[in-house]
Amino acid sequence: MSSTPHVQPIYLTLQQAAAEGYAAYSTLRKYITDGRLPAVKVGSRVKVLRTDLEALAVAVRPATFEDVEAAAERLVASAPPLSDAQVRRLSTIFGGAS
Repeated sequence: MSSTPHVQPIYLTLQQAAAEGYAAYSTLRKYITDGRLPAVKVGSRVKVLRTDLEALAVAVRPATFEDVEAAAERLVASAPPLSDAQVRRLSTIFGGAS
């Protein structure tokens, strides 16, 4: 069992995302249509994960190892629990030993 606590994903409406400066409402809609931004519909509202919005950001400087490590830690913290098979598969993808 992992010692990392499971973090609930944070969904934002497109209006909230636009108000927080991720992009204009119309740009967010275009990203969803283009498949660059995953979205879900809850009732009549379209919502997106904050982590997916943050993933759209483009670095203005080359990423350091610490940047990559911090991003991986955020991803792990927001991910659901993985099966042993999924852990082995990800280990293979990232070049680690299984």
